[in-house]
Amino acid sequence: ANVMNSSTAKCWSCDVNNPHPIVAQAKQSPASNNYDGGFASNLMLKDLGLAIDAAQNVNAALPIGTATQELYRMISKHGLGDKDFGVMLHFLRGGGK
Repeated sequence: ANVMNSSTAKCWSCDVNNPHPIVAQAKQSPASNNYDGGFASNLMLKDLGLAIDAAQNVNAALPIGTATQELYRMISKHGLGDKDFGVMLHFLRGGGK
């Protein structure tokens, strides 16, 4: 993250709210606090649904958006919906309730 943040790759998710717990410790982001606080995964799921609905209204395909929506549905079903959306990294690495 330090290399990225010292170049043109610097961004909010890497600098302020990095989803990796080890990197996040320096910033006290939700990832350093068991993904508590932050922007809830259930809210991400809701927003993805709104975006996909809007795209369907103009006949636009969002295949990655739809796949991401399914992943956040899985997170919610595993009881992680109240956790920060960065919990996706933890979930994809085999973590869950």
